[in-house]
Amino acid sequence: MGSFAVEASADRITTVPPAGDLAAFVAGFVCAEGCFTGGDDRFRFAVGLGATDAASCHLVREFFGVGHVYEHPRRKEHYDDEVTYVVQPLRELLEVIVPFMDEHLAPSYKRTQYEAWRAELLDYWETRAKRRRSCSRDDCDRPNRARGLCRRHYYEAFGR
Repeated sequence: MGSFAVEASADRITTVPPAGDLAAFVAGFVCAEGCFTGGDDRFRFAVGLGATDAASCHLVREFFGVGHVYEHPRRKEHYDDEVTYVVQPLRELLEVIVPFMDEHLAPSYKRTQYEAWRAELLDYWETRAKRRRSCSRDDCDRPNRARGLCRRHYYEAFGR
């Protein structure tokens, strides 16, 4: 997925960069630091760290090729600055994050959390997400207007 240089924001590094299999490193890192949140109509995957480990968030961002890294100033004087890698768009979650986690996230408590989150995400996508759906007729790819049908097929079926 590309090379990556590790930089420390405070002359120290607390997360060891990967030496071999990057996918295994990312999966283990998510298992330790990842967070799957959401429900109702908002879902997100995030990894939050102290700013000294910002390179790890950038590495995960580079690996997945989606999402954003946000930097936040310390909330209290004795806290560290923070950095967060976040993926929130539904398509990015469904097309990138879910397939990776299905394949690489090891059996663990984090996997259990992920599976519950994924079930809610998929249910939301299939039943309540606002997105363009096509006509339910197999031979038609026009947009769905009412009762699962495009305008033409709706008028053919209901004559209105």
